[in-house]
Amino acid sequence: MTDFRMRVADLTVAVRSMYDRVARQCADYLLPSSGFESDRLTADIVVETTQPDIDRERDSEDTRTWRDDYLETLAVYRQIADAAPALNRLLFHGATIEYGGRAYVFTAPSGTGKTTHIRQWRRVLGERVDIINGDKPLFRVDRDGEPLAEGLAGRVIAYGTPWCGKEGWQRNTSAPIAGICVVTRAAGGTTVEDESAEVAARAASSAPDAAVEGTAVDGAVAGNATADGTASSGPTAASAAVREQSDVARPGTVVFYDDAGIANTCVRLDPAEALPFILRQTYQPSSPLAVADMLGLLDALFAAVPVYRLACTISDAAVRASFTAMVGEELE
Repeated sequence: MTDFRMRVADLTVAVRSMYDRVARQCADYLLPSSGFESDRLTADIVVETTQPDIDRERDSEDTRTWRDDYLETLAVYRQIADAAPALNRLLFHGATIEYGGRAYVFTAPSGTGKTTHIRQWRRVLGERVDIINGDKPLFRVDRDGEPLAEGLAGRVIAYGTPWCGKEGWQRNTSAPIAGICVVTRAAGGTTVEDESAEVAARAASSAPDAAVEGTAVDGAVAGNATADGTASSGPTAASAAVREQSDVARPGTVVFYDDAGIANTCVRLDPAEALPFILRQTYQPSSPLAVADMLGLLDALFAAVPVYRLACTISDAAVRASFTAMVGEELE
């Protein structure tokens, strides 16, 4: 049994865990602890895991063989995420970077290319860009109209968390969100995921027991974040191409062409267009009251933060499109 206390998203969390792995994972967020029974008296969120909590995370073929200490890290975050909406916080599935003191969030189902696009931003912009969280940040949303920070988009703040994807990209920091971008693949384009699919398949066939911890966290923690236009249940490549042609002609769309002549487009969505994408990528808690809180927070988020759709290839043109649309200036 391990007791610890941490500060995440400006909330104090008292934790009693069965294993010490989660405390080690949260090392950058730890506070001095007086013991669980004392810590819980002043905590915003109290988390106490049991074996049934761990077993509930082992609910699919993907996670069935994973170790209990790893599954417990998911169980801890689930309890935090379930409590978060009542405290004006949301768990979101997206890679979050900081540029010019503002946070920019890129979201998509795993494997679509958001991590690749973040790498492109870092390659093009260098030290001007830093990571806040690579996979599962927490958002603090003001519902009452009072800014949480000065300036643009000050009503919604993105926070780094210890749950950050297999790359381990996280910092214990925060920034006001200036934009959220839904990343899709440009019709006719090739992504890193496409190019590596055959290699990955060969590796899997030669090492059938080599499950990589972290690859199914989307299903375990943010189980609703499983589809958008690139998923098997979504639009076909042909319909995506039609949508992209429509975006190119849409007023306000930013367009840059890559070396192959493929259009990389970034267009601002109205809230009705954005809602299906954002809802899929937002953790939906188990309690109906918490779901109602979550939906209220999303209303406030849409009122404060612009949402964009990027159709991209792996190229500088993709960075130029998203940067120009979201930051409001062209890359030098």
